[in-house]
Amino acid sequence: MSNRAKTILLILGDLACLLIALTATIAIKTGGNWRHNYFDAHFELFLFVYPFWFMVFFIEGLYALRIYNPASLPISLLRSMSLNLAGSYVIIYLLPTNITKLTPKTNLIIISVIALILLYGWRKLFLSFFSDVRRNRGVLVIGSDTTTELVCAEIKRKPYLGYRIIRTMKTEHAVQEKLPEGVELIAVERGSTKDTLLLQQIFNLLGTVEIIDLAKFAEKISGKIPLQSIDETWFIEYCGHQESRSYDIMKSLLDRSVALILIVLLIPVAIFLIPLLLLVHGRPILFTQTRTGLNNKAFTLYKLRSMVRDAEKSGAQWAKPGDTRITPLGKLLRKTRLDELPQLINILKGEMSLVGPRPERPEIIEKQLAPTIPFYNLRHMVKPGVTGWAQVTFRYGYSAEDSLEKLQYDLFYVKNRSLFLDVIVILKTIKTVLTGAGQ
Repeated sequence: MSNRAKTILLILGDLACLLIALTATIAIKTGGNWRHNYFDAHFELFLFVYPFWFMVFFIEGLYALRIYNPASLPISLLRSMSLNLAGSYVIIYLLPTNITKLTPKTNLIIISVIALILLYGWRKLFLSFFSDVRRNRGVLVIGSDTTTELVCAEIKRKPYLGYRIIRTMKTEHAVQEKLPEGVELIAVERGSTKDTLLLQQIFNLLGTVEIIDLAKFAEKISGKIPLQSIDETWFIEYCGHQESRSYDIMKSLLDRSVALILIVLLIPVAIFLIPLLLLVHGRPILFTQTRTGLNNKAFTLYKLRSMVRDAEKSGAQWAKPGDTRITPLGKLLRKTRLDELPQLINILKGEMSLVGPRPERPEIIEKQLAPTIPFYNLRHMVKPGVTGWAQVTFRYGYSAEDSLEKLQYDLFYVKNRSLFLDVIVILKTIKTVLTGAGQ
């Protein structure tokens, strides 16, 4: 079963759990003396409440199977249901009185508790069922150590994706061994071998097993593109077309519309924040810096100042954990992403997008990143973003090594960019802001 089909199944199972929780609560409150009017009133009300719950589940990442960590399930569900409970009270308060014929305060708590138990049980069942080795496809991985290790680690951490490693082979040794039994999928690294015997052996298996490029398989299970397994032909194949022109136009219109709306809505925040910044930080409150944007063109990026004055008088340097240059108020600005708000101006100017790779400084790119990280400048094929796929799936970057890791996520975005992926990134950014997981 594909990941998309599993996600749909997961959503349908969640919906069933929520409806069962609603029905069970009404049965408990009525003592089994079923009253249709009472049920209908609740059902009508929760038609407005449950969509909010599903939005919270999406924000929490409960449907992002490719990058979800099963170990965080209890915390994810508790956090989601706590927000759902609080948000439901607000929704009920804001709805017109003709819809809110009742205010089920106690019932809402009971529904939340029952739903939490059912959702946890359903998801444990889901994960257990699809993690069963009897249902998982046997995979043979042929390629370099780095990508092979990535694939093995991802499959081990996320067995519910439906794969199990039968064997790994280095390309130079593959022809010396017989292909093992039980293999249903072969992931082979492109361009890693010119051995015609190996290629013929794999070619002969077409139609009997699935054969996939190792980079594409790693992308499928990890949400990033392994640099070690791609070459120039990969970019020509996946990034050289112009079919996304309509998407680019639509994205630009949405970016500027949303930026304009946010600027208007955030005026009350600015009225409070600007005097506070002047009082605590003094002038200037706005921080400008040259960054590299679309097609490697430089632009001026705007941020609220979160560091002490002259933070880089000794030259450009990486921010790091516990950075003493960041003020106490600056830490709060970064945690809540409020320091990024002036970048709405960059979006209106067409220099940035809401979603895209984070723009880096030209001097750091030229001296540290581009010379050591292959294909680094190709992340500039798209506009940089206020937030991005790398930002919501990987921690804040503190070094060139972190930049290499983030580039693999950036290339995933460049290859797969779409309005749907943009929405996912924005929802995950909301989670980052709400949980204070930003840097």
